[in-house]
Amino acid sequence: METLDYDATQAVLQEHGLDRPEGVGFSFCDPSRNRFYDWHDHPYHQLIYAYAGATQIEADRARFMLPCGRSAWIPAGVRHRTMIASWDYVSLYFDPVAVPDREARVRILVTGPMMHEMVMHARRWPLGVGEQDLLSSSFFRTLGLLCGEWLQAELPLCLPGANNPAITRAMDETLRDLGHVSLSDAVRAAGMSERSFRRAFFRETGLRWQAWMIQARMLEAMGRLAGGGRVTDVAADAGYASLSAFAKAFMQLTGETPTAYRSRVRKPVRL
Repeated sequence: METLDYDATQAVLQEHGLDRPEGVGFSFCDPSRNRFYDWHDHPYHQLIYAYAGATQIEADRARFMLPCGRSAWIPAGVRHRTMIASWDYVSLYFDPVAVPDREARVRILVTGPMMHEMVMHARRWPLGVGEQDLLSSSFFRTLGLLCGEWLQAELPLCLPGANNPAITRAMDETLRDLGHVSLSDAVRAAGMSERSFRRAFFRETGLRWQAWMIQARMLEAMGRLAGGGRVTDVAADAGYASLSAFAKAFMQLTGETPTAYRSRVRKPVRL
């Protein structure tokens, strides 16, 4: 995995003109693979649609899993980091005027058949093509209006972060060994009493540590399943002795079984 620093990330944005966008909207397909971009933001809203594989997007105090067949919405001006691994995706950029977003936060969205078809069709208009074209302008305006509706269908594929250094240490310890970590391990890493830790963790994340840990396990499991991992192996590595318990937890977060998810994300998407 190639990790870019701030200057290298800015150089890539400048190379592709993403720092000086024009028009109502345009598409961009990053040819890079196995690359981790440093913190940056865009003048335009960004919609990322993953049609093969899965990846993660990190924003302020939150980490998001973007699985195959879903989309990520990154508002203009929101700092984030993106890992480009072995996955295929397309990004659409919108003038903020075309898609007002008062919440200004990253979200993972359901991608229905209409969104899929429109996003894939929009690839015909990369930056520099169609700025003055009535068809492209009308298309992106319409798609922008639909994005405003789709933003209401948010998926809970986010892992909250923290500002408190002690809680951050506990999170890092938890993520190091998700399959076997315990509450006592997290408390020890934080250097706090268990009572103080529980209160501080909930104050920082809005979740109990156990719920946060389970969500982290599911996000990691999604990535491994998208990479071809066997459901039984992924469940065991996630710390589940019972396959049914793993399937139940996975279903609660994603809305589908691990087997169905693995089958869907491993199936080639019609382009």
